[in-house]
Amino acid sequence: MKLHDYLKDKGSVLLVNAAGLFFLSLFLRLSAVRTGDILIICIFWFLILTIWLAADFYRSRKHFCHLFTLLAELDQSYLISEVMEASPRLTDRLYREIIRSSNRSVIEKIHALEDCQRDYKEYIEQWIHEVKLPLTAARLLCENQPCQEDRKLLLELGKIEKKVDQVLFYARMEHAYQDYLIHPVNLRKTVLTAIAENKAYFIQSAMQIDFALPEEPPVIVSTDEKWVVFLLGQVFANSIKYCRKEGALVRIYVQRGKQKLTLIVEDNGLGIPAEDLGRIFDKGFTGKNGRTGAKSTGIGLYLCKRLCDKLGIGLSCESVEGQFTRILFTFPDSDFQKI
Repeated sequence: MKLHDYLKDKGSVLLVNAAGLFFLSLFLRLSAVRTGDILIICIFWFLILTIWLAADFYRSRKHFCHLFTLLAELDQSYLISEVMEASPRLTDRLYREIIRSSNRSVIEKIHALEDCQRDYKEYIEQWIHEVKLPLTAARLLCENQPCQEDRKLLLELGKIEKKVDQVLFYARMEHAYQDYLIHPVNLRKTVLTAIAENKAYFIQSAMQIDFALPEEPPVIVSTDEKWVVFLLGQVFANSIKYCRKEGALVRIYVQRGKQKLTLIVEDNGLGIPAEDLGRIFDKGFTGKNGRTGAKSTGIGLYLCKRLCDKLGIGLSCESVEGQFTRILFTFPDSDFQKI
């Protein structure tokens, strides 16, 4: 609260006091009161008014500074009325009651929206599990009667399954803590699992894999392997989608740093333009490659970023257009890592 703003707010009070002092001085002057006595009365009036304004300004500023501090500390700022201290002023008490009534309706609306969102999320998860059954049945039929067309159909079914899994992970993202278990994970085995799940697509795109994770000593990190397999699947999908027509290669290796370990997935594909690099983790951002080449939704890397934040994994990207793209997963140090 600034002094000039406070004085502007008290303009009517100052105007009333000025008018009262003027008419009092005029009355006393007409009553033959000496000018010196009138001047003393004006000085005392002004002094008392100044003291009252100063005290009121100090009390008001202290009160509102405290409220703004509380507001900054609250996770849900709309609950400020619940922690506001009672004020001796009638207007403050009335405003507090108005805010509390308004907040109650806001909270009721929030709870209604949360219930709707929870019901929708539960429906989506149920639908995903149900739709996987016919997809699995179709896959089994194709595998039992293999032919060239069936192999192509298997690849397309695999793409559908990955999109379905993406929807499932997206639906669970806000409550990811309920669906993962942090424990010691052999990173080599986890990466090999992700490669195996995408093997057919690597073969289809004629992409070679340079796998450089040592078997001994084992590379151990603290994470959840299911989520890491999903994250790698999203990165592999981008590497395959934007690979070069000949000599496509993806390198997978680790770098150890001070109190961290970084898993790097590097491909020699189209690369990312410099102007797009800072936005690739934004929701719905497709960039130059996504608009001119293969169709893209801009969800994969956004989902990766959100999930990495939930898991405590650092995620970054380095790229030079036309040369390479390098995705870095940084796992924090833990007692399980053999460094």
